[in-house]
Amino acid sequence: MPSVARPRRPAAVTFVVWTFLVWTTRIGNIWRDEALDTGEQVSRTLLALSFTVLALAVVATLARRTSPRTARIAVDALAAWTVAVWAVRATGILLADHDLAFTLVHLVLAVASTLLAVWAAREARRAEAAAGPGAGEATPAGTSSRA
Repeated sequence: MPSVARPRRPAAVTFVVWTFLVWTTRIGNIWRDEALDTGEQVSRTLLALSFTVLALAVVATLARRTSPRTARIAVDALAAWTVAVWAVRATGILLADHDLAFTLVHLVLAVASTLLAVWAAREARRAEAAAGPGAGEATPAGTSSRA
């Protein structure tokens, strides 16, 4: 029986898939919400797209097998943005007058997103540490030290 290949970075891959799921779904919801004017739709779409761009940066670092440092920077950027945005959104949702179901769903999204962000950032730091100092960085001659 053939073995199934595991992703090199399961936490980062899971985090990226989750991010795409949450934020691309959000874009559709934004444009179907008749209570929002065009300006609100555009600003909310830009927020969702910011997650998409950062997630694509992580995908690029993993697919191109860049240095562990570069991958860590991309993962850290997405993780930091995720934690910051969800901290603000969760606080706003808790303080607003939303029904219980809406509040619970969004708090679950916030907690899950934050936990995945922390997991992926830790994994990226471990991968960078395991690669050793200078792994994949440019040498003075301008060539990569990566094998």
